[in-house]
Amino acid sequence: MDELSNYLVFKFTNAVFIEIFSRYASNSEMAELIAEDGSVTMKFKMINGVLDTPKTTEQFVSLMYILFEANPKSPAGRIFMSHQRDILRETVFRLQQVIDGFSDIHMTIHSERPNKDDNSKSDVTHTEYSLTMTKSVERT
Repeated sequence: MDELSNYLVFKFTNAVFIEIFSRYASNSEMAELIAEDGSVTMKFKMINGVLDTPKTTEQFVSLMYILFEANPKSPAGRIFMSHQRDILRETVFRLQQVIDGFSDIHMTIHSERPNKDDNSKSDVTHTEYSLTMTKSVERT
């Protein structure tokens, strides 16, 4: 997927996500997803249509699973499509843990389109986005 001109890259940490996927993936498949620092890094071909950056972790989870299905040849997509029902069932069952398990989410969107004035040139857009999780404790 390195040759893609329109793609998204996610980087995040989430032990619950890793635990769910590791039940259905081999060690070598997980090694494709997990960096040495324990973060998950995934690259996906951009799906058609307008992409709104997620503003909540719920929206991020939804986008992530849409991209798994739209990119069945990506490492995460292969795992997901092979065990879709089981992964979705466990994610829904543990949804609050999955959502709470995210820390900083970084998303990079890279798109390249033909220039509207000169088709021999391209307009390149590179957008970086972060969603930072904070937790508060209410004391009574």
